[in-house]
Amino acid sequence: MVEQATENRCVGGSIPPLGTIIMKMKYISLISLFFLISCDKKTENFFPIKKGIKWFYSIKIKSSYTGKENIKKLMILNVDSKNSKGVHQLSRLHSDGSFYKYNIDKKKKNVFRTSVILAFDEGLVEPIKKLVYPDFEFKEKQWKIKEQLFLVRGFQPPLLNVKPRSQFEMNYKIKERIKNYKANGKVYNDCLKVKGTGETSFIGDTRSGPIKVEIINTEWICVDVGLVKQIRQENTNASAFGNMQLSKHLVDFR
Repeated sequence: MVEQATENRCVGGSIPPLGTIIMKMKYISLISLFFLISCDKKTENFFPIKKGIKWFYSIKIKSSYTGKENIKKLMILNVDSKNSKGVHQLSRLHSDGSFYKYNIDKKKKNVFRTSVILAFDEGLVEPIKKLVYPDFEFKEKQWKIKEQLFLVRGFQPPLLNVKPRSQFEMNYKIKERIKNYKANGKVYNDCLKVKGTGETSFIGDTRSGPIKVEIINTEWICVDVGLVKQIRQENTNASAFGNMQLSKHLVDFR
């Protein structure tokens, strides 16, 4: 279109010197090249890496056994962000004291968790070093990730406060692409609804058989913001454990 506009301006006028034409052609070529490079580098950023940005979340954890809700607040901060040989190294600090490190590979376009320091004693059964997003642009429609149980706990003796940590494979799919998603009175642009499902089992009491757990995790992720909303369910077939649900909502993003 730049070339066509230049051609239209020359119609009916005098013929400029050859040097001027060559200079104009070089200038147009540079503009076209810059435009192509800019378009090629423009990617959807569902995993913001800018140093200093903060996410503020409200979290509710509900049990079908007790009927009660525990409400928590969480702040996540990008404390360090730097490039190293085509891989972006990112460190995130959670307000509970937990610390996570990631590598964002621009060539492979994936997000890999390299280390975790947790502020609580429960630890991780799932691999500390693991692929979090096989495609941070989410052009892949489905993928698998290793996870563990986080919500399930026992409510009856001798299973009171038993917290199974079974490892399992979650199957994720992009369920919907949303141009404008409204949450907490704000509108977010270019979002994805992602749903993951998985199953596992554990032995809560040697006197009984394995207890099955169905895991459903639904997330709403938006460009230049990341996670806006999450609903995670860990449902058991045992009355001593019941069903647990976590709902996580973005309150503020700076």
